[in-house]
Amino acid sequence: MSPNSNAEIIGVIATTNENIISQYNSGAHTLLGYDPDEMVGSKKSDSFLLKEEIENFKRDLAARYQLKTIDFDPYKILAENDANDAREWTILKKDGSTFIAHSTITPMKYENGKSNGYIRIIRDITDQKKVERDLLRKNEVLNHAEKITLMGHWQLDTITDNVKWSSNLYNIFEVHPDEVLTYDTYFSYVHPGDKETVSTSFEKSKQDKHFYDLLHRIKLDSGKIKIIQLLGEVITDEKGDVIEIIGTCQDVTQQRMAEIKFKGLLESAPDAMVIVNENGKIQLINKQAEKLFGYSIGELLDQPVELLLPERYINAHANHRELYFNIPKTRKMGEGKELFGIDKHGREIPIQISLSPLKTEEGVLVSAAVRDITFQKRAEKRIIDAKGSLELLTDKLTIKNTQLADFAHITSHNLRAPVSNLNSLLEFYKDAETTLEKVQLFEKFESVIHHLTSTLNTLVEALKTKDETSKNIELLSFEEILSKTKEILSGQIIATNAKISSDFTATPTIMYSKVYLESIFLNLVSNAIKYKAEDKTPEIFIKATVENGVQKLSFKDNGLGINLVRHGKKIFGLNKVFHRHPDAKGVGLFMTKVQVEAMGGKITVESEVNEGSIFTIKFNK
Repeated sequence: MSPNSNAEIIGVIATTNENIISQYNSGAHTLLGYDPDEMVGSKKSDSFLLKEEIENFKRDLAARYQLKTIDFDPYKILAENDANDAREWTILKKDGSTFIAHSTITPMKYENGKSNGYIRIIRDITDQKKVERDLLRKNEVLNHAEKITLMGHWQLDTITDNVKWSSNLYNIFEVHPDEVLTYDTYFSYVHPGDKETVSTSFEKSKQDKHFYDLLHRIKLDSGKIKIIQLLGEVITDEKGDVIEIIGTCQDVTQQRMAEIKFKGLLESAPDAMVIVNENGKIQLINKQAEKLFGYSIGELLDQPVELLLPERYINAHANHRELYFNIPKTRKMGEGKELFGIDKHGREIPIQISLSPLKTEEGVLVSAAVRDITFQKRAEKRIIDAKGSLELLTDKLTIKNTQLADFAHITSHNLRAPVSNLNSLLEFYKDAETTLEKVQLFEKFESVIHHLTSTLNTLVEALKTKDETSKNIELLSFEEILSKTKEILSGQIIATNAKISSDFTATPTIMYSKVYLESIFLNLVSNAIKYKAEDKTPEIFIKATVENGVQKLSFKDNGLGINLVRHGKKIFGLNKVFHRHPDAKGVGLFMTKVQVEAMGGKITVESEVNEGSIFTIKFNK
């Protein structure tokens, strides 16, 4: 399925402060066509944007923040002003084709307020834009229609006998807009020769609950006679009683047949229309606007358009309106921002607004097509929530599979070291010549057995894990973990005279899974002892550091080393061994890598044959 046909595809691209792409999700891959390997770490986030649109982006920011030049990094400007930017972009795909996207750029910050890069979210709106362009063309025709066709619309409340007329209908009847309207107001202008026909038609419409089109004459106060055509619809309540009749009235005296073609457009207009003059006064609204905002045309005529905006927008809107009239053009209002209108009862409504200038004999008017996007916003939230839930479920399943896959290895491998240690201590115990030596060795027996029991209990608890959040992440001391590791491996340390030193001053603690960290220490330290050089006393140095806010831990030894040219690609593979040793199983490094990556980290190795190895763990932020 192509991106254009899938409205749920959301591209998410994270960049560093240097604007280099650091993360690139599958949605971005689908939309742009580039593989993550082609983008992450090498491409900038504007590499798929058009240069002219980037320049426009900068100009908009310069105008927004009153900057005198566009020679700046726009993303840093957003971060400095703690703002985001949402707008339409033309996206250039890998195959050279393009599509229209709605893109939101949001700066990321650490808790201390420093910038941590940016997130760009991309959604393909090519089809939506086509629909909007079609609707905009219809709305522009509708705006002209109410004047060109000499047409007005009306609403008759059959319960209260109140009537609402559009401003054009007042003009047709040459009635002052302030006049209070009823059905009798209209009927008083019906030509005497047509009164019976009109009365009968209205009564029949109420009775049949269907409005019958009327063509009749009216006689104005000036004595002028016009021919008008009434079209309408009967509205009933849940009980089927007639409560309202709505319709249009068109002066067809001179151009009846030509102008009547616009009737369909007037009735089928999908958006609310509000027309404003250069002073910001409302000149006309359509019935969709009346329904949306709850006002009649009489209530809004010559009123400031800010009456339809929440109070927080009013001061800024007056300035924006003045700027627009200086250079009027068809465009969206408030691009990249969430806009709200406010109805007669004070209820805020999420809306989209498209502005179009209209040149008239009285000056420039602006037509605003206002669309209620309440349903759209709810739908977008459901899509985003569903996507988040699916991603969370996928992460949980991945973690669960990883836990299940390596649990058996953890169980067998982590127990092998203490059991082997017990065997070593047993040999020492048999060879002990004095009671004191046996007592000291027996104390080590107790310590190893205690740690073996603790390891068993910990692994049992790990097996009960239900999800990632229950992995018992806690604050751990590197020194305490190392001390426990030394006790577990005490037999091997004595047998080899191994020297283990450490430096945890830079970062003595970490938030981590205890079972994983103990396993990592046990595997890397025991390996360093196991694969010692025959002519050297084993020396192991463990150091904790912090680099760019990320904790790192290194294990350095002077052992046999590994030929990375030969074995580099499979060093962390399962059941891969690189030295002849009776206890080599090829499980320890595999487990260590799985555990580190399950916590979002990364492990690397540097090694030279007969010189030793350095294993470095970079923990997740």
